[in-house]
Amino acid sequence: MASEKLIGEEHGYLQMQPDENVPEPAAGGAGGSGESSLRQRRKSVDVRYRHERLPCADDNVDKNFFAWGRDFESVNTAHKFLSHEREKMATFEANNYYPQNSQVYRKYLADQDAKGVGKKSWDGWVAMGLIGICMGFISFFVRQTVDVIGESKYKIVESYAKDSEWAAVWAIGVGYSVGFILLSVCLVIFIEPAAASSGIPEVIAFLNGVHVPKIFNIKTLLVKFFSVICSVGSGYPVGPEGPMIHMGGMVGAGLSQGRSSTIGFETSMFDRFRNVKDRRDFITCGVACGVAAAFGSPVGGLLFAMEEVASFWSQQLGWMIFFGCMCAVFTTDIMNSAFQGYEYLGTFGSFSDKDSILYEVTYDVSMHVLALMPTVLCGVLGGVFGTMFTVFNLKVSRWRAKRIAPVRMNRILEPVAIMFIYGTLATFIPNGFNCTTVTNCTYVDEVTRLPSNNLPDDDFFYTCGSASPNGGYEHLSSEVREWSCGEKEEYVDANGITQYTIHYNDMATLLYNTGEKTIHMLFSRGTHAQFSYGALVTMLLVYFAGACCAMGTAVSAGVVVPMLLIGGCYGRIVGKICVATLSAHGGVFVEGSRWAWIDPGVFALIGAGSFFGGVSRLTLSLTVIMVEISNDIHMLLMFMVTIMCAKWIADAATHSLYHSLIELKCMPFLNDAIPSHDNMERFLVSEIMQSPVVTVPQVGLVDDIRDVFDTEHSAFPVVAEVNNKEVVVGIILKETLREILRHPDLHFPMGQNPPTHRIAYSRIQDSEVSKHHEAKHRLQHEYADVAYALIDAESRAEADRLLTKKNDGMMVDLTPYMNESVVTVLESFSIDRAYMIFRSMGLRHLIIVDKCNCPVGVLTRKDMQGHDIAHYLEHHDDHSAEGH
Repeated sequence: MASEKLIGEEHGYLQMQPDENVPEPAAGGAGGSGESSLRQRRKSVDVRYRHERLPCADDNVDKNFFAWGRDFESVNTAHKFLSHEREKMATFEANNYYPQNSQVYRKYLADQDAKGVGKKSWDGWVAMGLIGICMGFISFFVRQTVDVIGESKYKIVESYAKDSEWAAVWAIGVGYSVGFILLSVCLVIFIEPAAASSGIPEVIAFLNGVHVPKIFNIKTLLVKFFSVICSVGSGYPVGPEGPMIHMGGMVGAGLSQGRSSTIGFETSMFDRFRNVKDRRDFITCGVACGVAAAFGSPVGGLLFAMEEVASFWSQQLGWMIFFGCMCAVFTTDIMNSAFQGYEYLGTFGSFSDKDSILYEVTYDVSMHVLALMPTVLCGVLGGVFGTMFTVFNLKVSRWRAKRIAPVRMNRILEPVAIMFIYGTLATFIPNGFNCTTVTNCTYVDEVTRLPSNNLPDDDFFYTCGSASPNGGYEHLSSEVREWSCGEKEEYVDANGITQYTIHYNDMATLLYNTGEKTIHMLFSRGTHAQFSYGALVTMLLVYFAGACCAMGTAVSAGVVVPMLLIGGCYGRIVGKICVATLSAHGGVFVEGSRWAWIDPGVFALIGAGSFFGGVSRLTLSLTVIMVEISNDIHMLLMFMVTIMCAKWIADAATHSLYHSLIELKCMPFLNDAIPSHDNMERFLVSEIMQSPVVTVPQVGLVDDIRDVFDTEHSAFPVVAEVNNKEVVVGIILKETLREILRHPDLHFPMGQNPPTHRIAYSRIQDSEVSKHHEAKHRLQHEYADVAYALIDAESRAEADRLLTKKNDGMMVDLTPYMNESVVTVLESFSIDRAYMIFRSMGLRHLIIVDKCNCPVGVLTRKDMQGHDIAHYLEHHDDHSAEGH
């Protein structure tokens, strides 16, 4: 007899070998006296098999930090999970993205149609607009507060740095930063651990169909908001964009439902969206609005949601998300136009490029075909550095899970220690670099293009004549750090124009600054000599290591700013090499010439895009985002080239960072296609399905149905006897069965007709029973003592009594509550097509039947994981080879 798999045992990760001394189980029926055939089948199955674990990746593979490990695997290779990771994966449940199409559900829809609820569509657009507006305000408050915290630190230590009082600079700067990072980590550890890190992998997994508890409640939103402000404002080597994307998902999840159990608020305005499918769409919109508000990129936000986050998409959803992104960017821009650091500017409604464009370049350049060579080089570096960044992050994360995570105090001290070390380096490394002096600097008015003595209050660029040969000009940012180099000197020339001599420390300018201001200066054009090779290389190494260590700590933080900054560093190095090589052309330093593209700022922008692409593997959305954040359409082709080069190289070595983190968290994520080099059309679902199947009768004994709670299955095929065969007539969730058993008035004696009254759909709809997942998850993990207490004592006692009470001879009819739109396929169905059906429809279970429609197996998303399919196919090929 061929070996079989038992559904539920280790969630599909055990191989069963039949014991020939145990008789075959008898065919089951729907009812009967005494012990039913259903119970006989289950008992016989329990003793019929002895278990042997399927081959896993070597559990020792990750013990050596510097071992090659499982992290170097191309995107066409399925990730290999260890045995303890499989056990963790088994704790995740799948979402039901489509309501159970039962009789009570159809009655509920008819009542809604009678009220005219389904005829209105304006409320969906209102919800989308409100989500965008809320994210616009969140983005405004995050950025304004981060700027205030960051600038306050630099203003305090600046005076001490000028006097070379390094002990005071170190004590104040490090103490200030450590204080804010300590506040950030305590908010996460003591109030809501789900707010840690960026949250993007969890959002991607949720929208793919994995149930991830507590990532969309209002407490997580509030903790995330304040934690990211403290962490980014402290100078920690992270950015706010990732958390803002997660906060967008939380706003979409909460606002669209019109209620919150945490604060006890509820309104009937959006009650028709209280189902999993609509909630999923609004979360997708919220994520897109988060991207749009974070980058000032409405089209990029739409494309990011479509390319990276959403597993389910429609044209109508795209239009509504576009509207939400428009509202998000409009809100952010109109608020930024009026305030800077919460100081009112009196320019409300005046959309300047500086306020609307995150990393606006100072002037456009026309590209040249020769620029393709350094652009490709940046792409190669992006793929290589992106691979290194991803692998090092995974190594650190695995080490952290073993050494840091088990102890709460360690989780608090880790970001504090990183901030302490990074702050110390930022204080003392600049002292190892010489000061740079630039002479003959004037301010040229941006409107009149003439020298002016009226310096703007905001940051601007000086035009200097000493650093560029061949009669050109050199620009210098007004934001450079003087550090201990002395204050600028000024004098008036013969024409009455004020000239300045500026002294600054280029290393302090890069390292002792907020990440976003550093990126601004890296992207600046015409500043060919503003940063030396030594400063750029040092910044690249220090920030690369700091970002790798900081990511994944117990604070709310993202990795987008580090990606742009790291890429900007090596891109600017490439640009400086180009300048040194081709500076014989006088037009290199002349704005508007055909050689003006030979600029370190140009290649810093290209390098940022390449590293972003090498880490995230985004293409369409990233290209648009880079254009929108720089406002330079001339760079479009170069962005496309460098991003594709980075993606090709990185894809050959590792999975993307976000998907690697999903694998690290052991979430059963389904990719667009099965990661395999084989053609899946060759193989049948019968080779990977779980079998035999535990079923429930359409009309059967209450005690028989209660027995299924002893299994780990989350749903059961409902069968009816037709011509002495059990055929599939539907499927029912365990949560629905639990609700039915809590209503003894639905039970009836054998031989009588079922009662005519039914449970209202609102009691068993997915959005209500999904709370069971929350309790189950917490019960299986560290909050076991809290989970059971979530239910009040009286309800808990009553539920326990009803679920354990014997009901000899009592029957129950599942017909009104079972999902009659159950998806079934024949056992001869191909794996590839089954995978497409499973993923495109957002299924939780796929029932496998024979030609008589009798259930012979079942597939869940855990059975669709690439590594398991690959193992079964290898097993299939071995047997095929033996047969030949």
